[in-house]
Amino acid sequence: MEKLAALAALVSSLPVATAATPGRSEVVGKSQVSAMMLFNSSPGRVVILDKTEGNAAQIDGHPAWGEEFDTVTGVSRLLRVVTNTFCAGGMSMGNGTWGVFGGNENVRANGTSTEPRFSISPPYMDGDGGPAARFYTPCNDGNCDWVEGLRMTRRRWYATVEALGDGTLWIGGGIGYGGYVSTPSDNEASYEFWPPRGADPVPMGFLSSTVPVNLYPLTWLMASGRLFVQAGQEAILWDLSSASVAKYLPSTSGPMKCYPSSAGVAMLPLIPSYNYEQSLLFCGGVQRPLGEWGNASGPYYNILSIPASRICERITPESENPVWQRDDDLEEGRSMGSFVYLPDGKLWFGQGVKKGNAGYSNQGFSQYLGTSLGDEPAFQPSIYDPYAPSGSRFSTQGLKNMTVPRMYHSTAVLLDDGSILTAGSNPNSDVTWSNPAGYTNTEYHVERFYPTWYNQPRPTQPNVSELGYGGGYFEIVLSSQDLGGSLEAIKSAKMTVVRSGFATHGVNFGQRFLELNSTYTVNQDGSVGGTLHVSNMPPNPNIFQPGPAMLFLVVNGIPSKGRHIMVGTGQLGDQKVLEVTPLPESREAPSPSSHSAALAATTNDGWVTFTDSSSNPSLQFDSGPIFVLSVAALSAILIL
Repeated sequence: MEKLAALAALVSSLPVATAATPGRSEVVGKSQVSAMMLFNSSPGRVVILDKTEGNAAQIDGHPAWGEEFDTVTGVSRLLRVVTNTFCAGGMSMGNGTWGVFGGNENVRANGTSTEPRFSISPPYMDGDGGPAARFYTPCNDGNCDWVEGLRMTRRRWYATVEALGDGTLWIGGGIGYGGYVSTPSDNEASYEFWPPRGADPVPMGFLSSTVPVNLYPLTWLMASGRLFVQAGQEAILWDLSSASVAKYLPSTSGPMKCYPSSAGVAMLPLIPSYNYEQSLLFCGGVQRPLGEWGNASGPYYNILSIPASRICERITPESENPVWQRDDDLEEGRSMGSFVYLPDGKLWFGQGVKKGNAGYSNQGFSQYLGTSLGDEPAFQPSIYDPYAPSGSRFSTQGLKNMTVPRMYHSTAVLLDDGSILTAGSNPNSDVTWSNPAGYTNTEYHVERFYPTWYNQPRPTQPNVSELGYGGGYFEIVLSSQDLGGSLEAIKSAKMTVVRSGFATHGVNFGQRFLELNSTYTVNQDGSVGGTLHVSNMPPNPNIFQPGPAMLFLVVNGIPSKGRHIMVGTGQLGDQKVLEVTPLPESREAPSPSSHSAALAATTNDGWVTFTDSSSNPSLQFDSGPIFVLSVAALSAILIL
């Protein structure tokens, strides 16, 4: 009866009807601004940012460049963005506020400078974004908006922003005014912090030696508190306390990785069985000599004729002997591809182009494409399993093509229901509808990809709102429904924390995935269910920085709906770190009770006789047969 009840509960939880088709995508609406930048702001909502351009949506007498998009209803609310966010960088802080830094100067139509320069001029009436610092604190009442007016110490176009272990931000690199790539005269080889830590930026010579391919330098905070920084074909570990190189890492012989080569990049999942080791993955991009990358105006060759690379490489920067390791190749070469974490720790890979790379130029390589420096949009997504055997990590099984081309200035981000929202695309200096290659025009369609497990019954959403560093553990009660009616499923149960990051230019800056350490206790009464004992975050804020994230319960690879949580104290500054309380040992179901009757069976002339062979005197059975069934009747019962 208990199994029948569990089966009934399982059937009742199946979706009655849904528009989502697992393994496929569908267009779910339109944004009002093109999504050059994208991040999760609160449950069921994302924030979209665009560069200054002529979107039809108007706010305060000029085109709108920001909105909050409801991923459930498809309704959006325009936001007040004043300064030009063209190719800015961004990230969340430890108090839950999002900061977006840098961009381009004030522009007129088609991206031309205002007259006089740096003036608030028609038709767009935008402010200078070069040194700008803007902030957005999510809210539930629909009244939150961008706060502007603060400035950095330097102009930074194509700057990287990375969160630190105290919830503050590191802002590094970029250029002042340039264009396609950096040049010695316009390169900004320095970094600064937010909140500011001084009146002057900190020099970083590595960003001088890697000109011209060093925009959006690929940067991750390591467990030691040092920064891994990659640009050109070089990589280092940077010591923030001494403001110097702590270690030069091997050069990569593979393709260029940062903008405009724009490989797909991600930190691999942080899991307890690997002691939260931090490894980084880079896939695709374009492999060309440094001397061919050109200058601010564009490349020195027709990049549209160059196929994107299929090569993937890994590195574990703080291992004893870090080296670049060749990983499985992509199934097709790709530039501007995006890695997005799924709640189970696998990575979705999609978007981008098969030829060329990021950026646009007026060099006229193809009038058919307009100014785009990329061609042949890639529609086939794949799933990357970081810990599958080599040679089988990428899979397209059960995955259909996306429907909307995602070229330069497109984005993708994980939503709290486990689907992936993709948006944006516009390799032009302004809103464009006239390119003969329609796939290079401005794109507003919003599309969602549904993983293959999307319509499966989900475990219960965890009722947790915050996670600290170290300390005690918490417990999640797992029902028979959570376990799909199978007691064995509890062995697969895990809690995962995902920061989806700030998506722009094929990179989700700040994106991290961490599996919390856990053990389990199955129900001791023999029923299907149990308790998951779950540790807090590892006692080191550098492994997963404080700030907003999503928490999922995953059973047999199927996640619950994600709950938005706060990691850390919710404040900027040193985080409270406690000694870890050991988890209880996992506890299995008890062995069958010794008080159970032992039944022996014999057959005679088509009948089965069951007898009690137990010597336990507490069992009140008469000696001899307990009951007798025909073989046919027994077969019918077993079939049922």
